[in-house]
Amino acid sequence: MTPLEPETPRVRTFRETALRFARSLIVGSGGTALDFAALTLSLRLFHVDAIWARLIGLVAGGVVLFFGSRTFAFRANAEHPGPQATRFVVSELIGFPLNMLVFKLLLHLLPGVAPELLSLVANFALFITYYYPVRSYVVFRANPRIVVRVPPARQEVAAAK
Repeated sequence: MTPLEPETPRVRTFRETALRFARSLIVGSGGTALDFAALTLSLRLFHVDAIWARLIGLVAGGVVLFFGSRTFAFRANAEHPGPQATRFVVSELIGFPLNMLVFKLLLHLLPGVAPELLSLVANFALFITYYYPVRSYVVFRANPRIVVRVPPARQEVAAAK
């Protein structure tokens, strides 16, 4: 046995997985609320085109999602935030076209439905199929920790009495 060795990964229990998913839903709800507010303000108050308003909402919500996911949902504070932020941005750059595609498809298929509602539907569909798995297994993945094993100290027996 070496003094420095990676900790053996352990399998999460169903309870741990369910709690992690629930925390991610809470963070996602906060990000979605900010996304929704930015989208609605952009559309209704500033009269921005629906596609641009969607972009504004996604960026605003993304900031909340990163910090909330890192600290609360996935509790991934052991790793420096730089690499996580890089992986998050890359995953969002991949997810963004998917999100826009689903949103545009919903706008086309359901023209009578408010864009705000379609935005929520698109977000939830992508959360289940893309965002949660990617954040869980790629962005905020658990890195094996290095465990330092220190052998017990030798006890010297006093030879003289």
